[in-house]
Amino acid sequence: MRLTVKVPRASELEVSVVNGAVVVKGVTGPQKHATVNGRVEVNGSERRLSVSSVEGEVVLAPRKLEDTEITTVSGNVRLKLPERADAQVEFSSVGGSFNGSSVALGSRKKTYGAGTHEVEVSTVGGSLTVQE
Repeated sequence: MRLTVKVPRASELEVSVVNGAVVVKGVTGPQKHATVNGRVEVNGSERRLSVSSVEGEVVLAPRKLEDTEITTVSGNVRLKLPERADAQVEFSSVGGSFNGSSVALGSRKKTYGAGTHEVEVSTVGGSLTVQE
């Protein structure tokens, strides 16, 4: 089954799905998404973003990067930074990697620009890839 929902661009959006994907394009308001066994893809966001996934890939390509929180159990996270990104990315994991470097039972931080906005990514077994 596929469900398409159209909302005004600046809407606040919250979506929860079991056994399915969440794909959001062009919504600029604050967003909160949760999946169990499904991919989350968000393109064009401009405000606070929260994503929780039990098993599924998370792909984010924000237009503007604000405070962001991503939690996965066994899904990989890909974050494509917008131009002039201004964020401090903190990745914590039990057995994952950050841009190819292992972060077993620990955390790693990297600052982009002045590091004004916090991007927190937490996984049990997934990796984080940040594209500049």
